[in-house]
Amino acid sequence: MAAPDKATFNAVWPKCFVIFLGIVEVLAVIVLILTELGNVASNFWYTNVFAGGWCGLVMLVHFFALFVAGKNSRF
Repeated sequence: MAAPDKATFNAVWPKCFVIFLGIVEVLAVIVLILTELGNVASNFWYTNVFAGGWCGLVMLVHFFALFVAGKNSRF
């Protein structure tokens, strides 16, 4: 495999890294929301904080922003 030149590497690497962070974050959102749903399903009457759901929504907006930034970036 031929070694890429520096300009090509600098053009591709930031996009890949930002998209990778978005993928990691979407996996974290899925785990967080599923954990929150399991907590609510196990004991609905005593579960009143729902912090995992709200944090999941904030992280959902953030990973959409990461995907948009990764796709449209010109580093």
